[in-house]
Amino acid sequence: MPYEVNKLFSWDTEYSADSAEFCPIETYHNYLAVGTYQLADKQNEGANDSLSEAETDLPKERLGRLYLKHLSTGEKKLVLIQQIEMEAILDMKWCQHRLGGDPVLAVANASGLLKLFKLVPSNQDFHQLVFWCQHEIEDDNTLALSLDWSSGKDSSENPFLTVSDSKGKINILQLKSDELIAVQRFHAHDFEAWITAFDYWNPNIVYTGGDDCKFRKFDVRCDPATALLTSRVHNAGVTSIHCSPFTEHLLASGSYDENVNIWDTRKMSSPQTTVSTDGGVWRLKWEPHGKNLLLAACMYNGFHVIESSEDAGIVASFMEHKSIAYGADWYNGNIDENYVVASASFYDHLLCLWEFTPG
Repeated sequence: MPYEVNKLFSWDTEYSADSAEFCPIETYHNYLAVGTYQLADKQNEGANDSLSEAETDLPKERLGRLYLKHLSTGEKKLVLIQQIEMEAILDMKWCQHRLGGDPVLAVANASGLLKLFKLVPSNQDFHQLVFWCQHEIEDDNTLALSLDWSSGKDSSENPFLTVSDSKGKINILQLKSDELIAVQRFHAHDFEAWITAFDYWNPNIVYTGGDDCKFRKFDVRCDPATALLTSRVHNAGVTSIHCSPFTEHLLASGSYDENVNIWDTRKMSSPQTTVSTDGGVWRLKWEPHGKNLLLAACMYNGFHVIESSEDAGIVASFMEHKSIAYGADWYNGNIDENYVVASASFYDHLLCLWEFTPG
């Protein structure tokens, strides 16, 4: 039986919104980072397109804003704390634990940069983001498309990051002494590498997905990384992968083919379960406290929550966005024992906060 869904808050992000990330660290749960991507003609600012942009005659400028919002749990609304102008943002993720005592947000952008920001106390009542360090993956019109931290399960003061790019390559970096060090860069896909993700139970393993419809698994202890698996089970570009930090061997993948596949990583010949979402799957997020729930941003068919047990299926849907559903994340705390979700969509530049009541 579907859960009851209730919208709490909505906000116009002005630029097209594609990512929303709640801080996973206790005492900072109420901070939400929101990323935007605005494609503008350099001679006619204001035009935009989707992340897989169309070719036009005019040169393009990719603009972005990083918003920091704070959730007022009493009023159930998001308050704007900070706005940072930067290159267009394609993906963001918080490190799952503090680094040097502070929460850290990683941002992948359209200039091929991976940027790190610390969340630190300000003169006001709230914390703010301050730039820490960055790494340029390549200087030849390369977009950084997605990223993941290696520390989803076990903390480290020198975690690795994996970054996928528009040249079909995967970049492995390590954070050391306030600097991002390039470990290796290897070819993984014939077209855009839309997604990359660590196996949190074995960070030597990196999963990737690309516009060539391949879902791949690499051992990054080798240089170049060794491909351990190449699957074509998805019938279109592979756009999202997320490893469960709570259940070993549990992995989810999504694709433009409108399917979410649930995998046992010990048996990768075929997925355990497939759930159709009737919309291309751009982002997948496991529920942050170990429940068998998976949040999916489904592009042209809204946002859905999938129950991933044996009788897998959609148990909650939020359909109030009128454009491409790209950004989605779970609130790590709770409000009145309900699940709370932030979601972001593109052309309507809309951020929403919604909740659903567990059955």
